[in-house]
Amino acid sequence: MARDLSSNSLTGSIPESITRLTSLVYLFLEDNQLTGSISYGVGNFTDLKKLDLSSNSLTGSIPNSVILLSRLVTLNLGDNQLVGSIPSGIKSFTNLQELNLSSNSLAGSIPNSITSLSQLIILDLSSNSLTGSIPNSITSLTLLSSLNISRNHLDGSIPASLDRMATLQNLVLSGNRLNGSIPSTLANMGTLKSLDLGNNMLIGSIPEFISRCSARTCMVLSGNQLSGPISPSIHYCKNLRHLRINDTSLNGTLPAFFGRFASLNSLNISGTNLTCPPDYTACGETQSPETAFCQTCPSFCNTCGKQPPDPITTSSTSTSESSSAASGGGGVSMGVIIGIAVAAVVVLLLLVSVLLYFRRKMQQKRKGLGTSLAAKHCTEFSLAEILKATNDWSKDNQLGSGAFGDVYRGVSPRDGTTVWAVKRAKLINVDFQREILQMADKNHHNIVRLLGFAVGGDVRSKIEQILIYEFVPNGDLHKWIDHDASDPLSFMQRLEILIGIAQGFEYLHSFGIVHRDIKPANILITTDMQAKIADFGLMRAGEGTTVGTTRIMGTPGYVDPVYARTSKATAASDVYSYGVLMLVVLTGRPPIFHSARECTKITQWASECLSSDDWGSLRDSKMEAPEDAVLRVAQLAISCTVERTASRPSMAHVANELQTIREEMAGKNEPSDAIKVDAQMQEMKAMDARMQDAFANLNSLEVEF
Repeated sequence: MARDLSSNSLTGSIPESITRLTSLVYLFLEDNQLTGSISYGVGNFTDLKKLDLSSNSLTGSIPNSVILLSRLVTLNLGDNQLVGSIPSGIKSFTNLQELNLSSNSLAGSIPNSITSLSQLIILDLSSNSLTGSIPNSITSLTLLSSLNISRNHLDGSIPASLDRMATLQNLVLSGNRLNGSIPSTLANMGTLKSLDLGNNMLIGSIPEFISRCSARTCMVLSGNQLSGPISPSIHYCKNLRHLRINDTSLNGTLPAFFGRFASLNSLNISGTNLTCPPDYTACGETQSPETAFCQTCPSFCNTCGKQPPDPITTSSTSTSESSSAASGGGGVSMGVIIGIAVAAVVVLLLLVSVLLYFRRKMQQKRKGLGTSLAAKHCTEFSLAEILKATNDWSKDNQLGSGAFGDVYRGVSPRDGTTVWAVKRAKLINVDFQREILQMADKNHHNIVRLLGFAVGGDVRSKIEQILIYEFVPNGDLHKWIDHDASDPLSFMQRLEILIGIAQGFEYLHSFGIVHRDIKPANILITTDMQAKIADFGLMRAGEGTTVGTTRIMGTPGYVDPVYARTSKATAASDVYSYGVLMLVVLTGRPPIFHSARECTKITQWASECLSSDDWGSLRDSKMEAPEDAVLRVAQLAISCTVERTASRPSMAHVANELQTIREEMAGKNEPSDAIKVDAQMQEMKAMDARMQDAFANLNSLEVEF
């Protein structure tokens, strides 16, 4: 039973009589003008899955009886006038995926019991009066996609263990009293798209690692006590659209490449000691004159080709300073000049020594690596060859970009015909050589083949780590199952692709290799519609089939909850992700989608469809398929995603089951055994008749000697 009375301009208090509707599953009263308190009788809704009372004028505290709603998936009490503290009894919400208590007057600390909400995907406690520090235990919510606790009175430091939240995409901690430096562990949050730490009391410089998250589109660090220059490495944030670092103590010259930052739509550096590059002659065509970027550095937005004046020194001050220097009033002594020169020579010699050391070490490693790979048909290429192949990393050659690297199309300069997929790592991987050795001899028709590698650089430039794979021209699986696909796949094509993926992972798991990021974008499709597993940058080999690491890899919706909780990747972790992929391919739905006002995981939705015999919903509406086959594939997918890892099937078992389904479907399209036997008997009779005629003709022949 459901009641949706939202956006109806309802006034008064919520009637007590509504609490007698104990069979309610959904109750929506948001966006009205309701007043009064939330009745204690709300605890009667023991079957309730979604409760939304947001955007009203409700007062009082959250009743303790709310803890009786153990089946809740969504609870939204935001934008009211609620007071008191967050009930510690919320730990009973073990199925809760979305909790919104924002824009109220809640006080007290964030209860540690909130960590019991292991299925939580969205948590919004913003715009309250919460105090205390951010509990370290909050990082155990490893399935969170969005965390907003901004505009409170929280203090203390930012937890260093936030990187445990492997699927987090939006982190908003602004408008608090957080202090200390920005933790370096944020570098490990590869899925983070939006980071807002503005208006706190953070100190130190903008860390180097801040540039490593290529997925990041918005970064707000304004209103803190940050100091020092902007690191040039920030230009690796190629998807950054909004950067606010205003009202800080940052200084130095703004890097010139900001004017060529193609993705950057807005930049605010007002209220800092940053200056524009004095010799900058290009323009930032993407910037409009009204942005804070242009107001702070108008030379970036003026007509191209004009030399902007020095933003620090005007012509009059320069003249006076030159005159005073010439007159000797502020001259520098000869002793100081000699001292500076000697120091410069010493520093130069040290740099040359370090450079020679790094070159020698790199040559030794490359020589050893080349020898090890010679027998595995994996070729080492020079950086010059890679630059030629990719047209100097031309944007026109770029095929895609991920958290771990960019992929470019290239043509081998050695033969001029072989097409490559060239992966350029964004982060330096200390296990680079081991991973090349690990994958060089792996040869399976459902795995993208590694053709070669390149490594180089010195202390003056970025170390390059490059992998060269065979080029698969038909795009990735996401393109083929997207709802906008012009030529949707048939059920048999999808089944064939799923079989190929399963066989590929069966092969990898036999070597103890775990992928950790199975998703449609990492499955490439050949011209004959066969699947090939890609993105080996995430693969790891360990003892047996287990990999221990503190860094969670993967994509929201596909990550195994057990792996997210324990940080231990196993073959069973891949099986879980593959089960989600099966459902995505079968249904055409994303792994997490919005349904009936809530954020729903495809695994939960598919299980409910199976339990209610709603098998038809499990089939993509754009394809025809026999219901029994759809049911069996869906059941197999669900078995891959069960909580207990020991109960999940192996990839070998999955591949065999899918092959059985394919063979049985093919058999139904063939003649029955009785028809086959009858046809064979008819053919034998016809052959016997032809042989008798032949013998009769032979006996009638007259032979002359």
